[in-house]
Amino acid sequence: MLSYKEARDAWKYADRFVLSEDGVLHYLGLSRRYDHEWQEETKLRLVVPTTMIQEVLQNSHDSLEGGHQGVVRTFQRVKSDYYWTGLYADVEKHVKSCQDCSSSKSRPQLRGFSPDNVLAERPFQIVSMDFVIPLPKTRRGNTALLLFQCSFTGFVIAKAMSDTSALCVAQVFEEFVYRRFGAPSLIRHDRDPRFMSEVFQAFTEMIQSRSRATLSYWPRANGQQERSVKSVMTSVRVYAEDPLQQDWDEIAEKLVFAINTSQNTTRKETPFYLVHGWDAQTTLRAMTSSLKQGSGRQSDALAWRQDVNRQHEIDLTVAKDYQAAEKQRRAK
Repeated sequence: MLSYKEARDAWKYADRFVLSEDGVLHYLGLSRRYDHEWQEETKLRLVVPTTMIQEVLQNSHDSLEGGHQGVVRTFQRVKSDYYWTGLYADVEKHVKSCQDCSSSKSRPQLRGFSPDNVLAERPFQIVSMDFVIPLPKTRRGNTALLLFQCSFTGFVIAKAMSDTSALCVAQVFEEFVYRRFGAPSLIRHDRDPRFMSEVFQAFTEMIQSRSRATLSYWPRANGQQERSVKSVMTSVRVYAEDPLQQDWDEIAEKLVFAINTSQNTTRKETPFYLVHGWDAQTTLRAMTSSLKQGSGRQSDALAWRQDVNRQHEIDLTVAKDYQAAEKQRRAK
């Protein structure tokens, strides 16, 4: 039997809860916009029973999808899909008591980017490129990790390599950047300019371009890319199975998913969302989501695309404003 106060409090928040057709309880909360005004969330969050809280926390922090990130990022990851009373306190307790995080050389800190003199205005307009070398030789023979990062969204692409020649770098760039996102206007790097010239000469031949024009690439000092390199490698240490870290290549690329699906402190969105226009589902969330019967008509896909594009354009503009504001703040 509820007391009068408990019943009154329950009534006050009752309209925030929604029961789906298959009997699953969801929560519709409020969130702060970039102008600090409160607005109703557009996404229903699954209400987690007490018996499943630990499973959600382990999936959101301890797994490869979680990436052993800090309290704030783990909280944002859990909060985006789930709801229960005392969520933040439970996340904080779980992260601070994580044995893997405390025993690693340094806890993974997936930091936001450090603005440079040139700011991108769209995804993959400016891309940073860097190597992590030398690394212990793995069972697959890899000794280097090549990283690309979109300066606008913070989206990271990683590829373990055994050969770091200009031709192999060009092949990775063509497959993982150009073929997926098109050609960037500018590439930042810290390699020898002669090496980069060889890379993009090989790339031009690879796509059979007759044009003499080549992609622009600028040497740059330590900045955004190096922070992501450190984030990936410190995360890899958490999962390394032996002191020689001979399996780092098997998990490094998977751990990048954790970076790309974590809310960025500068942009206030995840890199994955800013690139694709929708949020990636975790395996646990996919198993607990309800599927609706659709008609399969083209109009359904068109309506979904229009709705996604409308919100995506707004969020890209907001992300751009946040980055400009952060640049001004750091310049003071």
